[in-house]
Amino acid sequence: MAGRHISLSIILILLAPFALAGTQDRLWQEGELLSRKTVPVGRTYVRKQYVYRVRGSNCRYLVVSDTALQLDLFVPMKFSTDHRRIFIQDADGKERVAQILQRATFPHRR
Repeated sequence: MAGRHISLSIILILLAPFALAGTQDRLWQEGELLSRKTVPVGRTYVRKQYVYRVRGSNCRYLVVSDTALQLDLFVPMKFSTDHRRIFIQDADGKERVAQILQRATFPHRR
């Protein structure tokens, strides 16, 4: 019985970093969607991807997602970037992940 508890403890210790990785705090920015386009993918065009232009305070992003965002154009929204990914909060508060295809940085306006 003691061996079982030790084994369970070791497994929990090894899995703890993975459980904590999903709870990291994100640096949220204010922005808005400037455009959206649905693009058919593959030979049969059954699958679709969604291409968006996102504007932040000093950056613009071209992003692609496998799921449609539940957001209207030119309505304030929150987003956070992480290397080649962007996390966007839908109107219902759910986080959606998209891949950043292009990034353009502009100086802050005064």
